[in-house]
Amino acid sequence: GRILRDRFLQGFCVRLNKRKRTFLVATSVRGKQFRMMLGYWPLMSLDEARGKAMEILRQCRNGERPSRQVPQDLPTLREVYVAYCVAKGVKPSSQRRYESFFRTHFGDWLDQSVDQMGHGAFAEHCHWFSQNTGNSLVELGRGVIGAVIKFVNAVHGLNIKSPFVRLAAAGLLPERTKPRARVLQESELSLWREAVDKLKERQRDYLYFVLFTGLRRNEARELCQSQIDLTGGVLSIPETKTGRPHSLPITPLMREILERRCRGLEVENQLFKGVSADHVAQMAMRLGAPRFMLHDLRKMLATVGNKLGLGDAVLRRILNHTAPKTDVLNRHYVGLSEQDVSTALLHVQNELAQLLKFDQN
Repeated sequence: GRILRDRFLQGFCVRLNKRKRTFLVATSVRGKQFRMMLGYWPLMSLDEARGKAMEILRQCRNGERPSRQVPQDLPTLREVYVAYCVAKGVKPSSQRRYESFFRTHFGDWLDQSVDQMGHGAFAEHCHWFSQNTGNSLVELGRGVIGAVIKFVNAVHGLNIKSPFVRLAAAGLLPERTKPRARVLQESELSLWREAVDKLKERQRDYLYFVLFTGLRRNEARELCQSQIDLTGGVLSIPETKTGRPHSLPITPLMREILERRCRGLEVENQLFKGVSADHVAQMAMRLGAPRFMLHDLRKMLATVGNKLGLGDAVLRRILNHTAPKTDVLNRHYVGLSEQDVSTALLHVQNELAQLLKFDQN
C-alpha cells in the first residue's frame, strides 16, 4: 500500500491500502532499518498512534532497538466497557443493563486493569458465576465479556482468552436458555380482553397496541407523538433492537388508539408515559386475565399471521425480524415497504379482533 510520512514527526507513518489504515514507525537504529506496526485506525486514534511513535522514536534516536512489545498503560475494565459501548453505538438502555451487570457480578474487577481478565482469579470468578446464577444471566455474561475482550484485544494488541470459551469446552457452563413457549392461547383472548378493559385507559391502550402491531415492549412504550404521521398513515421507529429503522402502516384499529393518545400531546411527548412495561401484565392478571407475558402478544400476532398464510418475508417485515445469514434472498434482495404489508397487517388485526370478540360495527 501507499505510505504517507508525518511532516513533523520524522519516522511516523501511515500505510494505506484498500482495507486498512495502519500506523507504523519506519526509521533506522545504528544504521539498520527498523519498522514497527503500532495499530490500526480507527481502533487507534491519530493522537494515540503519534504518542506511541514518539516513545519508540526516542529510543531509536538513543541507539536502542525498541522491543516489539511496547509497554502501555492499560485502561480499567470500567473504562473499556464504556469505550466499547460508544464504539459499537450501543443503545443507552443496553448500556445501563451492561453497567448493572458488571457492577453487580464483576464489581471487584471494574477498577482494575483490563489485563487482569486474562489471569486465573478472573477465570475462577467466571466459573463461580456460571455455577451460581441463572442460565439467562450466564448467557448475558458470556456474550458481553467475550465482546469486551475481543474489543480490548483489537484496540490494545492484547491476546486475552475469554474464560467462558474454556469453560464451555470443558462442559462447565449451563445449557443455553431455550425460547420461552407462548403462554397465552388464542382461545383465551376474549377472557384476556375482559380483564384488560378494566385497566386504566393508557395501560389498556398500551396492551392492545402491542397486540395489534407486534412491537417490542420498549418500542411501543417509548413511542413519541413525533413518530406518528396520522395524515400519511405511517408509524416510524428510528431505533430498534435490530439496529434498522422500522415503520408500519396505521390501520383503523391502530388509528383509534393513536388519535386518542396523541390528542393534546406535544411533539416530543410519549404516548404511553407512566405505563410500566415491567408491571402492566401483572396488573391485567390481577384483574382476571389469563397468565401471559408481554412477548406473548408479539408471538400471538406472528402465530395468527402464520395461520392465515402470510409469507415469512411479510411477517418479518411486520415484526422487524432479520433473516438468517444464510437466507441471502430475504436478507439482501427482498425489501418491503409499510404499504406492501398494509393489507396483510389489516387481515391479521381483523382476525385478532374476532378472537377478542370485539364489536367492530
